[in-house]
Amino acid sequence: MIVSRRRNLIRLTAGVAIAATLFSYLPPLPAPVQAAATDTVDLPEIKGQIEDINDDVAKKKTAMNELDRRISEYRELVSKKQSESIQLEEDIAALDNSLERHRLDIAIVNGEISILEMELGAIGERIADTDRHIARERKLIATVSRKLYRSGFRRSLLEVLLSYNSFSSFFDGLQTMVELEGAVHKALARLQAENRNLAVEKEFRDNKEKDLSGKKRQLEIAKHETEDERMLKNSILVETKSSELEYRYLIADLRQEQNDANSDIQDLERKLRDKLDIADRLSRQETILSWPVTPDRGLSTIFHDPDYPFRYVFEHPGIDIRSPQMTPVRSAAAGVVARAKNAGYGYNYVMILHNNNISTVYGHLTKITAREDAYVERGEIIGYSGGMPGTPGAGRLTTGPHLHFETRIQGIPTDPLQYLTKF
Repeated sequence: MIVSRRRNLIRLTAGVAIAATLFSYLPPLPAPVQAAATDTVDLPEIKGQIEDINDDVAKKKTAMNELDRRISEYRELVSKKQSESIQLEEDIAALDNSLERHRLDIAIVNGEISILEMELGAIGERIADTDRHIARERKLIATVSRKLYRSGFRRSLLEVLLSYNSFSSFFDGLQTMVELEGAVHKALARLQAENRNLAVEKEFRDNKEKDLSGKKRQLEIAKHETEDERMLKNSILVETKSSELEYRYLIADLRQEQNDANSDIQDLERKLRDKLDIADRLSRQETILSWPVTPDRGLSTIFHDPDYPFRYVFEHPGIDIRSPQMTPVRSAAAGVVARAKNAGYGYNYVMILHNNNISTVYGHLTKITAREDAYVERGEIIGYSGGMPGTPGAGRLTTGPHLHFETRIQGIPTDPLQYLTKF
């Protein structure tokens, strides 16, 4: 059936060619008819509209690239704010630990101060008790002294002696009084020494209490400073998270703008296809494609060629037309350049969109002259063929100079020979 269809297509092409030859010998149309045709359709005007739409598409794509750039910047800012938030949270956790340590240190100092206060209270009680003992001892000494005074000075020695039964009793009483006075003086001296020791110990404890009070004040100051720093860090953390949220909202807004721009581009592309359909109808080319290079050297590989060396990897999606290196490659029909891929020494190609959902692909180009989004006429040079291994644009799956040519319907490869004119 394919062979029959191809024969019919060849007959139709031949008929069109014969008709074109016959029309070339006919006299020109009268002026009114030509003017009417010009008034009905204006191909240059359509081309200008297409170029305007291409400019709009290019501007929209530039705007989308700018949106992508801004989204990337805001994403970096969000990442930076997240890192700052993590660092601030770690700092706040460290400050919380410091605060807890300060609280524990203050509690320990308070405990030590409480112990010192109790010790100082006990020392104070002992000092007071010693003072009372000293007072009693002094009172006792005063009593003994008075007795001695009365007995020794207010009476005569004879009276004193007569008050005792014997001399030995007198001397015994006198000895007792002397010993008692000595004992009282010794007790008084011991109590005074103890009192001095207690005063020294009290002074030591007082100094230690002052040191601990100073340490407590320092800890309180450090605690307040840490609390202030924590409050500051916490406020910065809140501000940082607020900024992060704000950047996320900005990213959402930019994404919405990007979606709107993408919708605009799709609308413009639909309009562009409409214009292309009109332009192609005006050129009366419809779905008939011209050969991109002269096929007088024949084809080296056909569509889905069973002898294609890489068929075990993928089917050959087009035809390979033998052509010398740097042969001019022309657009098979009017259309818009959708892609002009320059891969250096990789696979270079140009893709053109035509009417009726047809697109063509021109591969292994050693040089590309077409620019993306530009409108091209049928037969306009879009590049130069290559394919010689090791040259720019050849890629890896090539064995000699040729042009790889594809025809796609709604993106699906189909046999180009069904659409090419007979050579």
